[in-house]
Amino acid sequence: MTDYDQCAILYSWGIDLTPYVPVMITPDQYKQITGNDYVASKS
Repeated sequence: MTDYDQCAILYSWGIDLTPYVPVMITPDQYKQITGNDYVASKS
């Protein structure tokens, strides 16, 4: 199972994927899974 697959499963469980970008998935993959653009959090 790839990081992408793991993140897709986590998202299906209702888990926010924002903390996993760019560690496990790219912003493009985030959009593929969630349908939303990735917006980096301002810390």
